[in-house]
Amino acid sequence: MIPADVFASLAQTAAQAKTQTIALELLVNAAMKLTDSRNALLAVVDEDEGWVELRHGCGSDWSDNLNALRFQPSETNSLGIVGAVAMLGESVRLGDVDKDPRYRELFSNSQSEVAVPVKDRHGRIVAVLNVESDRKNHYTALHQKMAEGVAHLASVIFDREERERREQALMQIGNALDRADTEESLISQILDVAEEVLNFHSFTVFLLDRDRDEYILKGATGSLRAKVGEASYRAGEGLTGWVCQTGESLLLNKPQSDPRWVGKFTEIPSDQVASYLAVPIMLRGIPIGALRLLRGKNDNPLVDMRFTDDDLRLLESISDQTAAGLDRIGSIRRTIKVERMAAWGEMSAKSSHMIGNRMFALKGEVNELGFLLKESSPDLHSIAEIHRNLEIQVLRIDELLQEFRDYVSASQVSLVRADLNFVVKESVTEVFPKRSEVELQMELSEDIPEVELDVRKFRRSVSELVENALSYISSGNLTVRTRLATKDDIQISRMVPHVQYAVIEVEDTGPGVPESQKDVIFQPFFSSRVKGMGLGLSIVKGIAEAHGGTVVERGVEGKGAKFVMLVPVANRP
Repeated sequence: MIPADVFASLAQTAAQAKTQTIALELLVNAAMKLTDSRNALLAVVDEDEGWVELRHGCGSDWSDNLNALRFQPSETNSLGIVGAVAMLGESVRLGDVDKDPRYRELFSNSQSEVAVPVKDRHGRIVAVLNVESDRKNHYTALHQKMAEGVAHLASVIFDREERERREQALMQIGNALDRADTEESLISQILDVAEEVLNFHSFTVFLLDRDRDEYILKGATGSLRAKVGEASYRAGEGLTGWVCQTGESLLLNKPQSDPRWVGKFTEIPSDQVASYLAVPIMLRGIPIGALRLLRGKNDNPLVDMRFTDDDLRLLESISDQTAAGLDRIGSIRRTIKVERMAAWGEMSAKSSHMIGNRMFALKGEVNELGFLLKESSPDLHSIAEIHRNLEIQVLRIDELLQEFRDYVSASQVSLVRADLNFVVKESVTEVFPKRSEVELQMELSEDIPEVELDVRKFRRSVSELVENALSYISSGNLTVRTRLATKDDIQISRMVPHVQYAVIEVEDTGPGVPESQKDVIFQPFFSSRVKGMGLGLSIVKGIAEAHGGTVVERGVEGKGAKFVMLVPVANRP
C-alpha cells in the first residue's frame, strides 16, 4: 500500500516551501527515497519552444552539470523515455532499459526506470518525473504508484506557481492602470503586462468609435501595430465583431470551423490559427470593445496551443480592469473639460479687464494727442511725452498677450535630447541681473544623463522660476541646482515609480510660501505680484507636465521658497 500519512506529510512540507524550486527539489528527493532509487530527476516541458529540459535532480550519479539538458521530440533516435512520456502523456515502467529502443542513456549504470507525467489541472503535460535504479526489474507497480503520487503533488506546485504568477500580473495591471492618464498609455501597459503572463502569438484591443459606429483597432502586438487606428470590425462581423456586439466571451479551438469566422485582421495566416480567445470590454453593462488573443498551429507534439478556461478567466479580469481604467480616464477628461471651461472663462474675464484698463489709458493718450495736434503750434515736448506713454501702454498689452499665448501653448512641446545642465545654466545666466545684491549659486550635478526637452519652452520655465524668486528678494542667496531624483522626490511629487527623473531646484532666502498656498500658487491668475496676469507658475507647471514631469514647492515659510521640478531622463538608445 501507498503510505498515505507519508504523502500527507510530504504534501504539507512542499506546500510550505518558500519557492517552487525548493518544493520541487523536496519532491524529487522524496521520489528517490520512496522508490528506493539510485537517481531521480524532474524534466520540465517548455511550452513555447517544445522541448523537455532537466531542471531538478538528485542521487548517486546526479550532477549539476546535467541541469538544462534538453530532450528534443524531433530527435526520434535519442528521444529518451522522458521525451516519450512527455509526448504520450502516459507512465512508462522498464525492467530492463536496454530492451527499449527509446531509451537514452543518461547514467551508465541504470538498469531499470520509471517515468511518469506531471499534468496541470487541464491535463496538459508540464513535466516528467523519472527515477532510475542500478538493478534490473527493481520497480513494481507500487513503485510506479508512488512515483505517480509524487508527480501529482508536483502538479499542485506547478498550478500554484501559475496561479500566483497570474495574480501578480493582475496586480501589475491594476497598478499600471492607476498610473495611466490616457487611453493610449493604458492600452500600451495592458499589452506589456499581458505579454508576460499569457502565451499568445497575437494580442489585439478593439474599442468602439461612436462616430464611425465600428470597433477600431487601438492596440496590437507584432505586425498589426501598423494598422492601429485603421483596422476595424463592424458589430457582428466575424468572431470579434460578434463578441463586441453580444458582450459574450468566446474560446474556440480550430475557429475556422465556426460559421462566424471571417479570418480578418489576424497576424497569423487565417488557416494557421489554432486557438481563438476573445472577451468583451463592458462599461456599465454595455460592450464597448474586445480583447482578443490568437495562437498559431505548431507541429511539435509537446506544444499545446489550446487556450484554457484559466486563460479565459484571466483575460476577463484584465478586461474588467481595462473597462475601469477607461471609465476613470473618461471621468478625468470630463473633469478637465469642465475645469478648462471655467479657466477659460476666468481668463477671458481677467484678460478683458486688464487689457481694457490699458486700452482706456491708450484712448486717453490718443485723445490728448488729438487736442495737441489741433493747436496751431503744438508743444513738441508734450507730444514726445505722449509718444512715450503710448509705447509703454502698447508694450504692457503685448506682454499680457504674450503671457496669454505662453499659457495656451505650454503643453505643446517638441522634444529633443539635450544637456540639462547646459540648458539650465544658459537660462539662469540670461535672466539673472549683472549687478545684484543677491548672490547666485549654481550647483549642477555631473551625473545627470541626457533628457528630452523642448529647449525653448524649458528655458522659459527655468527663467520664470528665477524671475519669480528675484521678485521676492533684494538681497540674500539664490541657489539653482540639478541632481537625480531620490525615491522621496518621486513619492512626494506623486510621479511614476521605477522611472528615473532629473531634478531642477530653485531655492531662495526670501519670505517663503505659506503652507496654505503651496498648491494654489500653480493655479492660473494666482499672484501676489503686480506685474502680469498671474500665469507664470501655471506656465511652469504646464511645461513640466508636458515633459512628463511636474513641479512642486517644498520650501519653509519664513526661510525661503524652494521650487522642485522633475523631468524624466531620456531612455537609452
